[in-house]
Amino acid sequence: MKTGKLICALVLGAATIAALFGCASGSSENGKAAEGDKPTATQTELNFALVPSEDAEAMAEGFEPIRAQMEKDLGMKVNLLRLTDYTSAIESMRAGKVDIAWYGPLSMVLAKQQAEATAFAIPMVKGKGESYKSMILVKADSPVTSVDGLEGKKLALVDPGSTSGNLLPRFAILKATKRKAEDVLGEVTYAGSHDAALLALQGGSVDACGIQDITYDSFIQKGQLKAADVRIIWTSDPIPASPFGMRKGLDATLAKKVTESLLGMHEKGVMMNVPGQGEIVKFVPITQAAYEPIEKLANTLGLSAKEMAK
Repeated sequence: MKTGKLICALVLGAATIAALFGCASGSSENGKAAEGDKPTATQTELNFALVPSEDAEAMAEGFEPIRAQMEKDLGMKVNLLRLTDYTSAIESMRAGKVDIAWYGPLSMVLAKQQAEATAFAIPMVKGKGESYKSMILVKADSPVTSVDGLEGKKLALVDPGSTSGNLLPRFAILKATKRKAEDVLGEVTYAGSHDAALLALQGGSVDACGIQDITYDSFIQKGQLKAADVRIIWTSDPIPASPFGMRKGLDATLAKKVTESLLGMHEKGVMMNVPGQGEIVKFVPITQAAYEPIEKLANTLGLSAKEMAK
């Protein structure tokens, strides 16, 4: 399924908001600075931010071959910044301290709103293509068998700026119960990462968790979780993969080189297995238009930029 159509599939099942969504193509020219931006010829280093969807150290280690190859391609130092949450990445980009950040779909929307950032590339992941899914899990012995059975339960989400770990689980609850999550659940908490939310469920501190399927698959493959130990009570339709966002005003020549480096990474035999993102086959182009439906869905749920950036 092409990226431009993925988010359409995600929301077409929701009759109450389907009229809001018009899908745009995810392909066009990338790597250009906004019209009128002046080149920054004196820039000698590139700051690249990662937000941990899983263990921060493991993500940084998995991303290192990509960083090293980009440094070679650009002929300049590429600094990898390990930030704690999406808000930090957005604020750092707004302040000009981050040039490129690996966002989630929802945080890319926030970065566009608050820092005038633009999406330009996404990963194609082995076994998943250019998309991933959100899911809500409970333990196998839980009496909960559907989303509307979460009444009064404890739910662990990931981050206010997470698509699969906040926005879509909330949408699933609203669709099933016609009420907001806080009016249904006994408690809603943010674990900080997808693996932390799943570990909270395994440890029994919550009754359910909302996470991405990439983390679920990773836990199964590593033997950290048995499929028989949990029950999946809801799964979303495909979501366009997590995008790389570029700051406004980045020198046009440098922006083009960054884009070409990422899109050509697979041709150089670079190892691209990043925890929280999966085994990456290659990077492909995307435009900001692909994430407009995510923005409209957030507005429908009444999630303001201020609330999502807490």
